[in-house]
Amino acid sequence: MIEARLGRAVDPDENFFEAGLNSMALVELHADITGVLGIDIPVTSMFTRPNVRALSRLVEGAREPVRTEPARLRPVGGSRRDVRARIRRDGGAPR
Repeated sequence: MIEARLGRAVDPDENFFEAGLNSMALVELHADITGVLGIDIPVTSMFTRPNVRALSRLVEGAREPVRTEPARLRPVGGSRRDVRARIRRDGGAPR
């Protein structure tokens, strides 16, 4: 996809910006990669992994099946204050 966008071969260690891509092209490339491969990686990864080699490691990791543990359920008992604190700690926001 990168070579198609640039119209030439790219060395795996060549920086995307040095290769001729700009920020907008990287964002568009992110959309292509996530759409075609059906993976979910953050758009910032295009900037933090600035070459084909580094980005391919991330993409390969995203394509591997994720092993998930079943959620451990805890009783909800306690005061409203305790429940709200638990929700905030676990990443949710009380309404």
